[in-house]
Amino acid sequence: MNNTITHSGVIEKIGSHHVTVRIEQVSACASCKVAGHCNASDRQEKLIDVDSDRPGKYRVGEAVVIAADTRTGFRAVGLGFGLPLAILMMLIFVIKASTGSDGQAAVAGMAGLIPYYIVLYLMRKKLHRKFSFKIQP
Repeated sequence: MNNTITHSGVIEKIGSHHVTVRIEQVSACASCKVAGHCNASDRQEKLIDVDSDRPGKYRVGEAVVIAADTRTGFRAVGLGFGLPLAILMMLIFVIKASTGSDGQAAVAGMAGLIPYYIVLYLMRKKLHRKFSFKIQP
């Protein structure tokens, strides 16, 4: 089983300690033969900043492959979707059980996510080091 997530891309910009790579993200059905006639096909370009200790060895326009560990992807999904969903559901059930009000439960659930996202924002530099791509040789 392959334990890496890889994307092919082209170097757009080179900084002092990072390289910006443009990747084309396609959905599974974008490669379908009838994708041009279907509204479900999805194709997007994204810019990814990749930390590099030697950015001078790359050139703008060079084709590269960037990679990340699959555990990194699972952790990102967990922090971005799983944990907020758990917090939301827990708050909704607790407030609904204690007050009996659907409205208060909904407001409390949504308000409970505010501190979570503030903490994520404050930890963005630490998270950036954990959730980063590397350029494969």
